[in-house]
Amino acid sequence: MAYEIPFTLAAELDELEEYIARHLRGEIGAAELKARRVPHGCYEQRRNGSYMVRIRTTGGAITPPQLRTIAEISSRYGSDSLHITTRQEFQIHDVALENVTHIMRELLQTGLASRGGGGNTVRNLLLSPDAGVAVNEIFDPSPYAFALTTRLIAEEDSWLLPRKFKIAFSNSEADTGYAQFNDVGFIAAMRHGLRGFRVYVAGGLGNRPEVGHLLHEFIPASDVYIVTAAVKRLFDQNGDRKNRHAARLRFLWKTLGEDRFRELYEEQVALLRAANPAPLQLSTLSNPATGALPAPVRLSSPEFEQWKRRYVEVQKQPGLVSVLLPVFLGNLKNEDARKLADFLEPFGEDVVRASFSQNLRLRNIPERYLGNVYQLVRDISGLSTAPRMLANAISCTGADTCQLGICLPKGALVATAERLHNSALDLDALPDFHLNLSGCPNTCGQHMLADLGFFGNVGRHGEHMFPAYNVVAGARIGGDSARLAQPTVRVNAHDLPEFVHDVLAMWLQKKDRFSSFAAYIDGEGLTDIRTLADKYREIPSMEEDSSYYMDWGAKELFSLAGKGLGECAAGLFDLIDVDLKQAQQLCTAVESNPGQTDQALYTITLCSARALLITRGVETHSDSAVFESFRKHFIQSGLIDANFDRVIAAALEKNSDRLVQLREEIFALLDAVTALYKSLDNSLRFATEKTAPSAMA
Repeated sequence: MAYEIPFTLAAELDELEEYIARHLRGEIGAAELKARRVPHGCYEQRRNGSYMVRIRTTGGAITPPQLRTIAEISSRYGSDSLHITTRQEFQIHDVALENVTHIMRELLQTGLASRGGGGNTVRNLLLSPDAGVAVNEIFDPSPYAFALTTRLIAEEDSWLLPRKFKIAFSNSEADTGYAQFNDVGFIAAMRHGLRGFRVYVAGGLGNRPEVGHLLHEFIPASDVYIVTAAVKRLFDQNGDRKNRHAARLRFLWKTLGEDRFRELYEEQVALLRAANPAPLQLSTLSNPATGALPAPVRLSSPEFEQWKRRYVEVQKQPGLVSVLLPVFLGNLKNEDARKLADFLEPFGEDVVRASFSQNLRLRNIPERYLGNVYQLVRDISGLSTAPRMLANAISCTGADTCQLGICLPKGALVATAERLHNSALDLDALPDFHLNLSGCPNTCGQHMLADLGFFGNVGRHGEHMFPAYNVVAGARIGGDSARLAQPTVRVNAHDLPEFVHDVLAMWLQKKDRFSSFAAYIDGEGLTDIRTLADKYREIPSMEEDSSYYMDWGAKELFSLAGKGLGECAAGLFDLIDVDLKQAQQLCTAVESNPGQTDQALYTITLCSARALLITRGVETHSDSAVFESFRKHFIQSGLIDANFDRVIAAALEKNSDRLVQLREEIFALLDAVTALYKSLDNSLRFATEKTAPSAMA
């Protein structure tokens, strides 16, 4: 097993089960239950009454029997597929609330837990997907990640932190474990023959992402726990619990400043050294053959050779290979997971790990069995015949199931992959190109670590909204020049597949002149992308082509209906800004040109009333509906002073004379809406309502 489960978990599941039962009996509300279930890795999905359970698998490591078990659990209690995440975890979707603890107990029996799959906890620890087998690795950090997981999840303060706490290990300077983009990151290093790590802190994605800061040029490997615990304690004691959206460790680094952060860190290190904690108990997954191996299948065909070039890598262990098994969108059918587990089990325990690209990497496979593996993966994955670039493309679940999702990135990626696969582009020349899509500004799709990344947004054309994506490009991973992808342009969702095709076509023409895509972005690439995006800037009206107002895979017009409150809905803020900016510009125009007041005052009132309706999950397609909805959700609710109702009444009547008389009140309404907006946090709650649980929470 990759980690040991603390003995306290069984009792915690009893407690969670009681809370769920009380909620189902109507004795406690959804908000109180949410505070209990989320730290156990149980999230509500977009469809009411449907839940997801996220399973901790350190570094994506899972044994064949464990893989078989979670597939069987999913078949009994959830959907027909397991979902592989970009944080090397597995998820079971479409779970009824009353079955949540049944799942968790069955996981417990197979050595797995969901505890820490969500909430303000120590989250799943990451590892380079090829840790332990890579030819060029400095050493295998897996034992340290496994042992650190065991230690941390047994500590009480790992579950009550100011915000989530993420840790990663990389096996080389290439930082394939994304150590520089986590709260604490360890990159394997050697000094005078001693194993150790370069350490980074306060990196992270999501809201205001940042590359981590170098904390230690080198620590001996024996200090991994002390360093991690010191940072965790510093965070626990100094993190901002009042404003959870500025509570990640990277914000604390900025608040304290580097000098004070280091001072507090060293204080915690000294306290820990004085306490002399026990060293981590290192262990590895054993890998002896556990059953009768199949007869090797010998193949010789152009297709087989092409597959080997794309997906097979030689390991540092003589005679062994690793194989990338592409799992499109990270969705692995339960029956395929069982087939895979049955095939792999005779080869040992350490034979499969999840990757950041939502794929599986089979490992420690004797080369003579590649024919057998090829037959298996052809049966499981249609992507096994596609270029590796398409296999590595990432999409989060987006608005399909996530309450925070704005767009449907899975549908967009399907359409994009189809466009690229049917093109004349030489995608095999781009095997390591990273194309990542997220449904909102949260980075579940890791768009900020992509060569070409997209995150969902909202556009407006006239009275109608349409799905759109902000484009980022040119991330650089590893080394002293590591950086996040750079913001570029915005494109509508309808034209995204064609836009991606255009960018890749341009890159293929120019790639021989640049050392990397990031270097291209720094050179000509940014200008090229903006020029290419100009072709798709103007979109037709709803009457001309309604398909622009539908998301990929959707059957209805683009809508924000069903969006719940959550950790971050920052993508909607852009849409709010559009209305407030227009209203403010019109205020300036009215003050400088009083003769144009009547229509301008009406539009200021309209924009002011419409701006914040999306925070209530309200969509309108007429001016009168805007005003009535604003009256209901903001004036009658007490968020906006009731005296402004006369402004709304005049606008509903389109009474120009009355609007002119109320000019100063219209300006004051805009000020009131703007002030309310400034009190809005990323969960779409206003300061005056944060103490009351919302029905949408």
